[in-house]
Amino acid sequence: MNEAISRPLILAMGLAFPAAHILLGIVNLNRILAIWPTIVAMGICAASMVVATWPAKDRSMPRRHAAFVVAGALLMDLLVQSALPSGTHPGYAAWHCGAIEMLMVTVAIRKQIFAAWLGISIFAVFDFTGSMVHELTPIDGLAMVVTPLMWVAISHAVNKVFDRCDVQIRANEAQEKISAARLAKDHASWIAHNEWLTELERTAKPLLTRIACRAIEDSDRTSCRLLQDELRDQVRGRALATATVLRSARAARARGVEVEICDDRGTDLPPAVLLEASAQLISVLDRAAGGFITARALPAGNEAAVTIFAYDDSLPDQEFYVEIRESLELLHR
Repeated sequence: MNEAISRPLILAMGLAFPAAHILLGIVNLNRILAIWPTIVAMGICAASMVVATWPAKDRSMPRRHAAFVVAGALLMDLLVQSALPSGTHPGYAAWHCGAIEMLMVTVAIRKQIFAAWLGISIFAVFDFTGSMVHELTPIDGLAMVVTPLMWVAISHAVNKVFDRCDVQIRANEAQEKISAARLAKDHASWIAHNEWLTELERTAKPLLTRIACRAIEDSDRTSCRLLQDELRDQVRGRALATATVLRSARAARARGVEVEICDDRGTDLPPAVLLEASAQLISVLDRAAGGFITARALPAGNEAAVTIFAYDDSLPDQEFYVEIRESLELLHR
């Protein structure tokens, strides 16, 4: 939005207004002592207009461009002053005052405040001195430079307003991103919650109906116990309780293996670590014929991210233990 507003303003200040002053100077060429210094000054002004309005990534202007415009403005002043008549107010034969004024305003708007003030200050000294040399009154001399100084001051203030707008826009955009992320997270949580409730109803409702009707059998009791353990895995196991892990854990429990899956981390596991942990845990669950298996995601900051331990009394020599670190380094025992 800032760029959309400031670009037309830059073009108006840096092209339209200086061009209008050049036309006024051409109309008043009959009032000057020599034409060629003024024509050269107009050419310098045209070049300065192009440099001052040259597009950039944002509203800012390169320092070398600002230096060129300032140097061009001072040279314009010296050239035009050299051709002005003495003892009479030059009127619009002094077209360069308005053109330099608008060029310095453009430099200020494009964030080169120091260059704009330096250029307009030196111009004010040169032009006032030139007015005195051409036998104008001090009031007339001041009138030639006060308006340009005032316009640069105004452009400085406008630049400050633009800067505050930039800060506010960035703050609003950052807040909008935070709000959008929060809403997306809440929406994803709501969808996941509803999906979980739907799945819970699908799996638990038939068993609960049999219990309510007192039509439960031994096989149903086993299914209830396995479902209870699976739901506990989803709550306590969190990140580790992927769909594949849950299926393997259910199958292992059906074979008599005690399985405990816990997530004490509090934050999500890195994707690569979770993939490796799931692969290791599924492999252990699928091989187990008895005993117990414990998988745990440890709090962030621990040397190990996930530990998996498996033991079977009937096979004491095949005890299994692995640590998975965030560097994906595996420590077996």
